[in-house]
Amino acid sequence: MLEAQRAAFFAELPVLPAVRRDRLRRAALMLEQNARGLAESLMRDQATQDAESAMRDEVVPGLLVLGEARQQVADWIRPKAGRGLLGGLWPGGDRLEYQPVGVVGIMAPAALPLMRTACLLAGALAAGNRVMLRLDAASSHLEVMLRELAPRYFDPRELAVMPGDVDEAGLDLLVSGEPAGEPAGALPARTGKSAVILGRSAKFPRAAGEVIAAKRFDGGRALLAPDIMLVPAEQEEAIAGWLWRAAMQAGTDQAPPLSAEACDRLAALLEDARARGGEVMSAEPRGAGMPLHIVRHATPDMRVMREEIAGPILPLSNYARIEDAIAWTNRLPPAPALYYLGQDPAERRRVAQGTLSSLFATDGQIRAAMRGSAGIPEMPLPAGEAEAGFRRFSRVRRTCRRSWPGSGGSPVREVEALGGAEPALR
Repeated sequence: MLEAQRAAFFAELPVLPAVRRDRLRRAALMLEQNARGLAESLMRDQATQDAESAMRDEVVPGLLVLGEARQQVADWIRPKAGRGLLGGLWPGGDRLEYQPVGVVGIMAPAALPLMRTACLLAGALAAGNRVMLRLDAASSHLEVMLRELAPRYFDPRELAVMPGDVDEAGLDLLVSGEPAGEPAGALPARTGKSAVILGRSAKFPRAAGEVIAAKRFDGGRALLAPDIMLVPAEQEEAIAGWLWRAAMQAGTDQAPPLSAEACDRLAALLEDARARGGEVMSAEPRGAGMPLHIVRHATPDMRVMREEIAGPILPLSNYARIEDAIAWTNRLPPAPALYYLGQDPAERRRVAQGTLSSLFATDGQIRAAMRGSAGIPEMPLPAGEAEAGFRRFSRVRRTCRRSWPGSGGSPVREVEALGGAEPALR
Protein backbone atom coordinates (compact mmCIF):
# COMPACT_ATOMS: atom_id res chain seq x y z
CA MET A 1 0.00 0.00 0.00
CA LEU A 2 2.87 2.37 0.76
CA GLU A 3 4.27 2.21 -2.77
CA ALA A 4 0.77 2.46 -4.26
CA GLN A 5 0.13 5.64 -2.27
CA ARG A 6 3.51 7.09 -3.25
CA ALA A 7 2.97 6.40 -6.95
CA ALA A 8 -0.49 8.00 -6.80
CA PHE A 9 0.94 10.99 -4.95
CA PHE A 10 3.57 11.84 -7.56
CA ALA A 11 1.16 11.17 -10.44
CA GLU A 12 -1.21 13.79 -9.01
CA LEU A 13 1.25 16.66 -8.42
CA PRO A 14 0.45 19.48 -8.07
CA VAL A 15 -2.38 18.80 -5.60
CA LEU A 16 -5.04 21.39 -6.46
CA PRO A 17 -7.05 23.27 -3.80
CA ALA A 18 -10.30 21.68 -5.03
CA VAL A 19 -8.86 18.19 -4.49
CA ARG A 20 -7.76 19.06 -0.96
CA ARG A 21 -11.15 20.56 -0.11
CA ASP A 22 -12.91 17.47 -1.44
CA ARG A 23 -10.84 15.15 0.75
CA LEU A 24 -11.51 17.30 3.80
CA ARG A 25 -15.21 17.26 2.93
CA ARG A 26 -15.23 13.47 2.76
CA ALA A 27 -13.35 13.17 6.05
CA ALA A 28 -15.97 15.40 7.71
CA LEU A 29 -18.79 13.34 6.18
CA MET A 30 -17.20 10.16 7.53
CA LEU A 31 -17.45 11.60 11.05
CA GLU A 32 -20.79 13.32 10.65
CA GLN A 33 -22.71 10.47 9.03
CA ASN A 34 -21.35 7.91 11.49
CA ALA A 35 -21.24 10.02 14.64
CA ARG A 36 -23.38 7.68 16.74
CA GLY A 37 -21.39 4.56 15.81
CA LEU A 38 -18.10 6.33 16.45
CA ALA A 39 -19.33 7.52 19.85
CA GLU A 40 -20.32 3.97 20.73
CA SER A 41 -16.87 2.70 19.75
CA LEU A 42 -15.28 5.31 22.00
CA MET A 43 -17.54 4.24 24.87
CA ARG A 44 -16.47 0.60 24.45
CA ASP A 45 -12.80 1.55 24.42
CA GLN A 46 -13.01 3.86 27.44
CA ALA A 47 -15.15 2.72 30.35
CA THR A 48 -15.35 6.23 31.81
CA GLN A 49 -16.84 7.79 28.64
CA ASP A 50 -20.53 8.07 27.78
CA ALA A 51 -22.20 8.93 24.48
CA GLU A 52 -22.75 12.59 25.36
CA SER A 53 -19.13 13.24 26.35
CA ALA A 54 -17.85 11.36 23.30
CA MET A 55 -19.90 13.59 21.03
CA ARG A 56 -18.97 16.76 22.91
CA ASP A 57 -15.24 16.10 23.39
CA GLU A 58 -14.31 14.21 20.24
CA VAL A 59 -16.82 14.14 17.38
CA VAL A 60 -17.84 17.81 17.38
CA PRO A 61 -14.30 19.26 17.78
CA GLY A 62 -13.10 16.96 15.01
CA LEU A 63 -15.81 18.21 12.67
CA LEU A 64 -14.97 21.82 13.51
CA VAL A 65 -11.27 21.52 12.70
CA LEU A 66 -11.99 19.66 9.44
CA GLY A 67 -14.49 22.38 8.49
CA GLU A 68 -12.02 25.16 9.24
CA ALA A 69 -9.31 23.47 7.20
CA ARG A 70 -11.69 23.11 4.26
CA GLN A 71 -12.60 26.80 4.38
CA GLN A 72 -9.05 28.10 4.78
CA VAL A 73 -6.84 25.72 2.78
CA ALA A 74 -6.86 27.85 -0.38
CA ASP A 75 -5.37 30.75 1.62
CA TRP A 76 -2.86 28.54 3.43
CA ILE A 77 -1.30 27.18 0.24
CA ARG A 78 -1.02 30.58 -1.44
CA PRO A 79 2.70 31.44 -1.88
CA LYS A 80 4.05 33.96 0.62
CA ALA A 81 6.56 36.69 -0.15
CA GLY A 82 10.05 35.98 1.15
CA ARG A 83 12.61 38.35 2.63
CA GLY A 84 10.09 40.42 4.56
CA LEU A 85 8.12 43.34 3.12
CA LEU A 86 10.56 44.06 0.30
CA GLY A 87 10.17 40.52 -0.98
CA GLY A 88 6.55 41.28 -1.72
CA LEU A 89 7.27 44.63 -3.35
CA TRP A 90 9.96 43.38 -5.73
CA PRO A 91 8.14 41.73 -8.67
CA GLY A 92 10.68 38.94 -9.10
CA GLY A 93 11.54 38.41 -5.45
CA ASP A 94 11.79 35.16 -3.56
CA ARG A 95 8.69 33.46 -2.23
CA LEU A 96 7.82 30.65 0.15
CA GLU A 97 5.59 27.80 -0.95
CA TYR A 98 4.11 24.95 1.07
CA GLN A 99 4.48 21.58 -0.64
CA PRO A 100 3.05 18.25 0.49
CA VAL A 101 5.48 15.83 2.08
CA GLY A 102 4.23 12.67 0.36
CA VAL A 103 2.99 9.62 2.27
CA VAL A 104 2.61 10.42 5.95
CA GLY A 105 1.90 8.10 8.85
CA ILE A 106 -0.42 9.24 11.64
CA MET A 107 -0.26 7.36 14.93
CA ALA A 108 -3.30 8.38 16.95
CA PRO A 109 -2.76 8.58 20.73
CA ALA A 110 -4.83 6.75 23.33
CA ALA A 111 -6.20 9.96 24.88
CA LEU A 112 -8.99 11.64 22.86
CA PRO A 113 -8.15 9.41 19.89
CA LEU A 114 -10.90 10.48 17.48
CA MET A 115 -10.54 14.21 18.07
CA ARG A 116 -6.76 14.10 17.70
CA THR A 117 -6.99 11.84 14.66
CA ALA A 118 -9.37 14.34 13.03
CA CYS A 119 -7.02 17.24 13.82
CA LEU A 120 -3.99 15.43 12.41
CA LEU A 121 -5.97 14.24 9.40
CA ALA A 122 -7.14 17.80 8.71
CA GLY A 123 -3.55 19.05 8.57
CA ALA A 124 -2.29 16.14 6.49
CA LEU A 125 -5.09 16.29 3.89
CA ALA A 126 -5.01 20.08 3.69
CA ALA A 127 -1.29 19.86 2.96
CA GLY A 128 -1.99 17.51 0.03
CA ASN A 129 -0.55 14.30 1.48
CA ARG A 130 -1.57 10.65 1.28
CA VAL A 131 -2.21 9.17 4.74
CA MET A 132 -1.63 5.87 6.50
CA LEU A 133 -3.40 5.86 9.86
CA ARG A 134 -2.72 3.68 12.86
CA LEU A 135 -4.55 3.81 16.18
CA ASP A 136 -3.30 2.98 19.64
CA ALA A 137 -3.93 -0.55 20.92
CA ALA A 138 -6.25 0.91 23.58
CA SER A 139 -8.61 2.11 20.80
CA SER A 140 -9.32 -1.31 19.28
CA HIS A 141 -13.07 -0.76 18.73
CA LEU A 142 -12.48 2.65 17.16
CA GLU A 143 -9.84 1.12 14.88
CA VAL A 144 -12.28 -1.55 13.69
CA MET A 145 -14.88 1.14 12.99
CA LEU A 146 -12.50 3.35 11.04
CA ARG A 147 -11.07 0.39 9.13
CA GLU A 148 -14.64 -0.34 7.97
CA LEU A 149 -15.55 3.29 7.22
CA ALA A 150 -12.40 4.56 5.45
CA PRO A 151 -12.88 2.57 2.20
CA ARG A 152 -16.43 3.95 1.87
CA TYR A 153 -15.19 7.52 1.70
CA PHE A 154 -11.60 7.25 0.39
CA ASP A 155 -9.61 5.37 -2.17
CA PRO A 156 -7.02 3.38 -0.15
CA ARG A 157 -4.34 5.28 -2.06
CA GLU A 158 -5.65 8.45 -0.37
CA LEU A 159 -6.26 7.15 3.16
CA ALA A 160 -5.64 3.69 4.59
CA VAL A 161 -5.87 2.36 8.15
CA MET A 162 -2.63 0.54 8.90
CA PRO A 163 -2.33 -2.73 10.80
CA GLY A 164 -0.27 -2.62 13.97
CA ASP A 165 2.72 -4.44 12.44
CA VAL A 166 3.18 -2.22 9.37
CA ASP A 167 6.76 -1.24 8.47
CA GLU A 168 7.09 2.51 9.04
CA ALA A 169 10.57 2.86 7.54
CA GLY A 170 9.40 3.98 4.10
CA LEU A 171 7.10 6.78 5.26
CA ASP A 172 8.03 10.32 4.30
CA LEU A 173 6.87 11.62 7.69
CA LEU A 174 5.59 9.92 10.82
CA VAL A 175 3.56 11.95 13.32
CA SER A 176 2.33 10.76 16.68
CA GLY A 177 -0.08 12.62 18.95
CA GLU A 178 0.00 16.38 19.37
CA PRO A 179 2.78 18.80 18.31
CA ALA A 180 5.42 19.06 21.01
CA GLY A 181 7.44 22.16 20.24
CA GLU A 182 8.09 21.21 16.62
CA PRO A 183 8.77 24.17 14.30
CA ALA A 184 6.09 24.75 11.69
CA GLY A 185 7.13 23.41 8.34
CA ALA A 186 9.95 21.31 9.77
CA LEU A 187 11.58 19.17 7.11
CA PRO A 188 11.27 15.40 7.23
CA ALA A 189 14.46 13.45 7.81
CA ARG A 190 14.48 11.99 4.30
CA THR A 191 16.50 14.23 2.00
CA GLY A 192 18.31 13.41 -1.21
CA LYS A 193 20.84 15.01 -3.53
CA SER A 194 20.68 18.53 -4.95
CA ALA A 195 20.14 18.34 -8.69
CA VAL A 196 20.34 20.57 -11.75
CA ILE A 197 17.84 19.91 -14.55
CA LEU A 198 19.08 21.45 -17.78
CA GLY A 199 16.29 22.08 -20.26
CA ARG A 200 16.70 21.94 -24.03
CA SER A 201 15.89 25.66 -24.15
CA ALA A 202 18.84 26.59 -21.91
CA LYS A 203 21.70 28.73 -23.11
CA PHE A 204 24.25 25.97 -22.66
CA PRO A 205 27.48 28.03 -22.39
CA ARG A 206 26.02 30.33 -19.76
CA ALA A 207 24.36 27.45 -17.90
CA ALA A 208 27.68 25.59 -17.82
CA GLY A 209 29.42 28.61 -16.33
CA GLU A 210 26.73 29.01 -13.68
CA VAL A 211 26.84 25.36 -12.64
CA ILE A 212 30.63 25.27 -12.43
CA ALA A 213 30.69 28.50 -10.40
CA ALA A 214 28.20 26.91 -7.98
CA LYS A 215 30.18 23.68 -7.82
CA ARG A 216 33.35 25.58 -6.99
CA PHE A 217 31.72 27.34 -4.05
CA ASP A 218 33.53 26.10 -0.92
CA GLY A 219 35.29 23.44 -2.94
CA GLY A 220 32.05 21.65 -3.81
CA ARG A 221 31.32 21.11 -0.12
CA ALA A 222 28.56 23.72 0.25
CA LEU A 223 25.26 22.42 1.59
CA LEU A 224 23.30 23.28 -1.57
CA ALA A 225 26.02 22.64 -4.17
CA PRO A 226 24.77 20.68 -7.20
CA ASP A 227 25.34 16.94 -6.72
CA ILE A 228 23.91 15.70 -10.03
CA MET A 229 23.14 17.28 -13.40
CA LEU A 230 20.38 15.92 -15.66
CA VAL A 231 20.85 16.84 -19.32
CA PRO A 232 19.10 16.10 -22.63
CA ALA A 233 20.46 12.82 -24.00
CA GLU A 234 21.32 14.14 -27.45
CA GLN A 235 23.21 17.10 -25.96
CA GLU A 236 25.22 15.34 -23.25
CA GLU A 237 28.52 15.38 -25.13
CA ALA A 238 28.25 19.06 -26.06
CA ILE A 239 27.18 20.06 -22.56
CA ALA A 240 30.05 18.09 -21.02
CA GLY A 241 32.40 20.05 -23.27
CA TRP A 242 30.98 23.39 -22.16
CA LEU A 243 31.25 22.34 -18.51
CA TRP A 244 34.87 21.31 -19.02
CA ARG A 245 35.74 24.61 -20.69
CA ALA A 246 34.12 26.56 -17.85
CA ALA A 247 35.98 24.46 -15.27
CA MET A 248 39.30 25.18 -17.01
CA GLN A 249 38.96 28.87 -16.18
CA ALA A 250 40.59 30.07 -12.98
CA GLY A 251 38.02 30.29 -10.19
CA THR A 252 37.50 33.17 -7.77
CA ASP A 253 36.56 31.12 -4.69
CA GLN A 254 39.51 30.05 -2.58
CA ALA A 255 38.29 26.99 -0.70
CA PRO A 256 40.29 25.23 2.02
CA PRO A 257 42.26 22.30 0.60
CA LEU A 258 40.83 18.81 0.94
CA SER A 259 42.30 16.50 3.54
CA ALA A 260 44.25 13.41 2.43
CA GLU A 261 41.34 11.23 3.60
CA ALA A 262 38.84 13.26 1.53
CA CYS A 263 41.10 13.07 -1.54
CA ASP A 264 41.32 9.28 -1.19
CA ARG A 265 37.53 9.03 -0.88
CA LEU A 266 36.95 11.15 -4.00
CA ALA A 267 39.55 9.12 -5.92
CA ALA A 268 37.68 5.95 -4.95
CA LEU A 269 34.41 7.46 -6.20
CA LEU A 270 35.98 8.28 -9.56
CA GLU A 271 37.56 4.84 -9.88
CA ASP A 272 34.20 3.21 -9.15
CA ALA A 273 32.57 5.40 -11.84
CA ARG A 274 35.19 4.34 -14.43
CA ALA A 275 34.77 0.68 -13.51
CA ARG A 276 31.01 0.97 -14.11
CA GLY A 277 31.30 2.50 -17.56
CA GLY A 278 31.58 6.20 -16.68
CA GLU A 279 33.81 8.62 -18.59
CA VAL A 280 35.71 11.04 -16.35
CA MET A 281 36.68 14.44 -17.78
CA SER A 282 39.19 16.14 -15.48
CA ALA A 283 39.65 19.89 -15.70
CA GLU A 284 42.70 21.46 -14.06
CA PRO A 285 42.36 25.26 -14.35
CA ARG A 286 45.15 27.45 -15.57
CA GLY A 287 46.62 29.33 -12.63
CA ALA A 288 44.68 29.23 -9.38
CA GLY A 289 41.64 27.02 -9.01
CA MET A 290 40.70 23.55 -7.92
CA PRO A 291 40.56 20.60 -10.33
CA LEU A 292 37.03 19.48 -11.17
CA HIS A 293 35.92 16.09 -12.46
CA ILE A 294 32.89 15.64 -14.73
CA VAL A 295 31.50 12.10 -14.88
CA ARG A 296 29.63 11.32 -18.10
CA HIS A 297 27.21 8.40 -18.53
CA ALA A 298 26.51 8.30 -14.78
CA THR A 299 24.22 5.43 -13.78
CA PRO A 300 22.27 4.77 -10.56
CA ASP A 301 24.61 1.96 -9.48
CA MET A 302 27.64 4.26 -9.30
CA ARG A 303 28.78 5.41 -5.87
CA VAL A 304 28.80 9.04 -7.05
CA MET A 305 25.05 8.71 -7.60
CA ARG A 306 24.32 7.03 -4.25
CA GLU A 307 26.78 8.51 -1.77
CA GLU A 308 27.49 12.03 -0.58
CA ILE A 309 30.08 13.70 -2.80
CA ALA A 310 31.06 16.85 -0.85
CA GLY A 311 33.79 17.66 -3.34
CA PRO A 312 34.66 18.69 -6.92
CA ILE A 313 32.86 15.88 -8.79
CA LEU A 314 29.83 16.49 -11.03
CA PRO A 315 28.02 13.43 -12.46
CA LEU A 316 25.95 13.84 -15.64
CA SER A 317 22.90 11.69 -16.29
CA ASN A 318 20.75 12.12 -19.38
CA TYR A 319 17.03 12.06 -20.07
CA ALA A 320 14.88 11.71 -23.19
CA ARG A 321 11.85 13.77 -22.05
CA ILE A 322 11.49 16.35 -19.30
CA GLU A 323 8.94 14.00 -17.69
CA ASP A 324 11.74 11.45 -17.35
CA ALA A 325 13.90 13.96 -15.51
CA ILE A 326 11.00 14.78 -13.15
CA ALA A 327 10.34 11.09 -12.53
CA TRP A 328 14.04 10.52 -11.85
CA THR A 329 14.12 13.17 -9.12
CA ASN A 330 10.91 11.83 -7.59
CA ARG A 331 12.37 8.34 -7.23
CA LEU A 332 14.85 9.77 -4.72
CA PRO A 333 14.18 11.42 -1.35
CA PRO A 334 13.24 15.11 -1.82
CA ALA A 335 16.23 17.22 -2.80
CA PRO A 336 17.66 19.94 -0.53
CA ALA A 337 17.85 22.08 -3.68
CA LEU A 338 16.57 21.71 -7.23
CA TYR A 339 17.80 24.01 -9.98
CA TYR A 340 16.14 24.35 -13.38
CA LEU A 341 18.07 26.07 -16.17
CA GLY A 342 16.09 26.83 -19.30
CA GLN A 343 14.14 29.50 -21.16
CA ASP A 344 10.85 27.59 -21.56
CA PRO A 345 8.29 28.97 -19.03
CA ALA A 346 5.89 26.03 -19.43
CA GLU A 347 8.66 23.50 -18.84
CA ARG A 348 9.95 25.49 -15.86
CA ARG A 349 6.46 25.47 -14.36
CA ARG A 350 6.10 21.74 -15.03
CA VAL A 351 9.36 21.02 -13.18
CA ALA A 352 8.46 23.28 -10.27
CA GLN A 353 4.99 21.82 -9.82
CA GLY A 354 5.96 18.20 -10.37
CA THR A 355 8.86 17.95 -7.92
CA LEU A 356 9.60 18.35 -4.21
CA SER A 357 12.57 20.21 -2.72
CA SER A 358 13.45 22.64 0.04
CA LEU A 359 14.81 25.18 -2.46
CA PHE A 360 13.94 25.81 -6.10
CA ALA A 361 15.97 28.24 -8.21
CA THR A 362 16.19 29.07 -11.89
CA ASP A 363 18.64 30.71 -14.31
CA GLY A 364 21.02 33.15 -12.68
CA GLN A 365 19.91 32.26 -9.16
CA ILE A 366 22.03 29.28 -8.11
CA ARG A 367 24.85 31.20 -6.46
CA ALA A 368 22.50 33.76 -4.92
CA ALA A 369 20.38 30.95 -3.47
CA MET A 370 23.43 29.12 -2.08
CA ARG A 371 24.78 32.27 -0.48
CA GLY A 372 21.36 33.25 0.88
CA SER A 373 19.78 31.11 3.55
CA ALA A 374 22.02 28.00 3.37
CA GLY A 375 18.89 25.99 2.68
CA ILE A 376 16.91 27.05 5.75
CA PRO A 377 13.66 28.63 4.56
CA GLU A 378 12.32 31.80 6.09
CA MET A 379 9.14 31.28 8.09
CA PRO A 380 6.02 33.41 7.74
CA LEU A 381 4.29 34.84 10.77
CA PRO A 382 2.98 32.44 13.43
CA ALA A 383 -0.24 30.65 12.52
CA GLY A 384 -3.36 29.62 14.38
CA GLU A 385 -3.78 26.06 15.57
CA ALA A 386 -5.48 24.73 12.43
CA GLU A 387 -2.98 26.37 10.09
CA ALA A 388 -0.12 25.16 12.30
CA GLY A 389 -1.37 21.61 11.70
CA PHE A 390 -1.27 22.25 7.94
CA ARG A 391 2.29 23.55 8.18
CA ARG A 392 3.33 20.59 10.27
CA PHE A 393 2.52 18.28 7.37
CA SER A 394 4.06 20.53 4.71
CA ARG A 395 7.51 20.92 3.24
CA VAL A 396 8.54 24.56 2.89
CA ARG A 397 10.13 25.40 -0.45
CA ARG A 398 11.92 28.68 -1.02
CA THR A 399 11.68 29.67 -4.67
CA CYS A 400 14.35 32.06 -5.96
CA ARG A 401 13.05 33.72 -9.08
CA ARG A 402 15.23 36.78 -9.67
CA SER A 403 17.55 38.74 -7.42
CA TRP A 404 17.86 42.51 -6.94
CA PRO A 405 19.82 44.30 -9.63
CA GLY A 406 23.51 43.92 -8.89
CA SER A 407 23.05 41.22 -6.23
CA GLY A 408 24.19 37.63 -6.15
CA GLY A 409 27.91 38.33 -6.66
CA SER A 410 29.83 38.72 -9.87
CA PRO A 411 28.08 37.75 -13.08
CA VAL A 412 28.64 34.29 -14.46
CA ARG A 413 31.20 34.40 -17.21
CA GLU A 414 30.23 33.23 -20.70
CA VAL A 415 32.59 30.63 -22.16
CA GLU A 416 31.43 30.70 -25.77
CA ALA A 417 34.68 32.32 -26.94
CA LEU A 418 36.88 29.65 -25.38
CA GLY A 419 38.44 27.19 -27.74
CA GLY A 420 41.61 25.32 -28.62
CA ALA A 421 41.87 23.12 -25.54
CA GLU A 422 40.19 19.72 -25.45
CA PRO A 423 38.83 17.82 -22.42
CA ALA A 424 41.12 15.32 -20.77
CA LEU A 425 39.49 11.89 -20.63
CA ARG A 426 40.77 9.65 -17.86
